Amino acid sequence: MSSPMMATVPDTLASIEGPDLYWEEKGPLQNPPLEESDFKEYDTFSTFLDACSSFGVDLAASDITVFAPGNKACAEFEAVYGPLTKAVCEYHVVKGVVPLDSLSSASLATVEGSTITYRRMFRKHFVDNAFCAAMSAPPRSSYKGDIKASNGLIHMLNEVIYPG
Repeated sequence: MSSPMMATVPDTLASIEGPDLYWEEKGPLQNPPLEESDFKEYDTFSTFLDACSSFGVDLAASDITVFAPGNKACAEFEAVYGPLTKAVCEYHVVKGVVPLDSLSSASLATVEGSTITYRRMFRKHFVDNAFCAAMSAPPRSSYKGDIKASNGLIHMLNEVIYPG
């Protein structure tokens, strides 16, 4: 028997459902009106994947951990800081496979050359100012962590992190 083949980080990100999205304050404006906590859809990672691809950031490299922001997080970042840059994309990729339970003790040295700051606060894992792997009840979105890929791990983020 052969073992099942797992997809690489970019293939996994392209095929999984991202953070769950809710109508939030737009709910009552729908026709018919919806509750703020009604489920809308899942976010995807296409903006982050496209930016990484355009800058040649190798998400298929072996033994990496990727902190992946969804399209909503990328749109919020771009509205304030402009388009994602190569440095920002590389900052989301850590050398080595780092599971959630090792974030506090492992090196979070990025491909970009900086180091991500980790802290545990409010029963959540924070990397810089973003939280990852936070499971919430509606109408708050959930962000999964420890998503296995053939070449490493993925942790979903609620916002884009950046060096400096």
